[in-house]
Amino acid sequence: MNERKNGMDNNYADDESFLETIKEIENSLESVEQHAPVYTPNLEWFENIVVEKKLQLRKKLIFDVSIFSIVALLVLSAVLFMLYNIPVVFFALQGLFSISIIGYYSLRFIKQVKET
Repeated sequence: MNERKNGMDNNYADDESFLETIKEIENSLESVEQHAPVYTPNLEWFENIVVEKKLQLRKKLIFDVSIFSIVALLVLSAVLFMLYNIPVVFFALQGLFSISIIGYYSLRFIKQVKET
């Protein structure tokens, strides 16, 4: 019975110290709020930032799509040129790339199995 009573006293003391700590934190936060006023920027400032960011993203998208299109056309032109003019080299490169992809993933799988 005494053990239970001591346990309850400890919990009560812990609760009191916890509440005191919370009150100290609240008082400290109130003093910080008094010394540092809260400033909210103007709505126009936020709107301007959003408009500028949208313009930047739009320009970046146009640039990325342009680069992608140019590279895709160059690769496609090279592949078609090889297919029609030098079919032996085309099929040899197709086989080489297929074998290298299979080899890469096989080695990666083997390393993964060895690590576990």
